Amino acid sequence: MEEPVGFEEEGGTSSRLHPLGRPKCRDLLMYARPGDTVHISEMFRLVRGTQHILDVLDVLHRDRLALRIHDGAFSAMDPTSLVRRASA
Repeated sequence: MEEPVGFEEEGGTSSRLHPLGRPKCRDLLMYARPGDTVHISEMFRLVRGTQHILDVLDVLHRDRLALRIHDGAFSAMDPTSLVRRASA
């Protein structure tokens, strides 16, 4: 089993940026392969609004990546199973 690879944003990275436009998020998506699981501590570390959540979930679904949220909202479920039907 491979060691996990970390992608952490710099402290000054604005949370106002769309998550898919953040440099480390782009790096992560370029690195990840189908079947990989993306782990985040809490959902608000990745996204701030509903549209951002949907956009990120669409990309994860498209790239066949799982999402594991360790604490807070959504930690008890697999949010990648909630992808909008319109994108299917």
